[in-house]
Amino acid sequence: MGRGGAVGAAGSGTERAALVAFRDHGFTPVAARLIDNLLYSDQIYHRHDGPRRYFWLIEEDVQLVYEPFGWRNEWYVDVVSFVSEDRGGLPLFTVHDRYLDLVVEGMGPTYRAVDLDEAGEALVSGSLNAHELRLALTATQRFTDAYLHRGAVFPPPAVARAFSADHDYPNWCEAAASPPS
Repeated sequence: MGRGGAVGAAGSGTERAALVAFRDHGFTPVAARLIDNLLYSDQIYHRHDGPRRYFWLIEEDVQLVYEPFGWRNEWYVDVVSFVSEDRGGLPLFTVHDRYLDLVVEGMGPTYRAVDLDEAGEALVSGSLNAHELRLALTATQRFTDAYLHRGAVFPPPAVARAFSADHDYPNWCEAAASPPS
């Protein structure tokens, strides 16, 4: 899971254009920005109460969205995996759901695990194998240990630098990458 080769040099702090393909947009690549381990994209999705910034921590195998689905003061954290490739000179990250999710209240540390039944169903149906489930469980444990247990800071510092609780983000999308034609 994760560990795509297109991640920026560790600690470089250089922001660059990227593409991301994920379920909410039918896996069609959309514009994103990449800073070290953080990939993010501003998106409009019919189930959200207005535009939302999606965050992906590539090395942690998670996707985070603040106040999705009309919720207030909660984060939705999906455990995911990534496949990375080059698309017309831009890194493209394809995000795959791994069925384990967390809901984090406010800025943590209170959280709850959800959709565990979906992970079990995916395992039984064969859409997730035992090795993939083990990787997803390990990613979940690493994430909660690093960012939600024992006084850890939430949201993760990489996310915090690109996060605004009021969803007031600069319109970077005009200059962001578009999928190559």
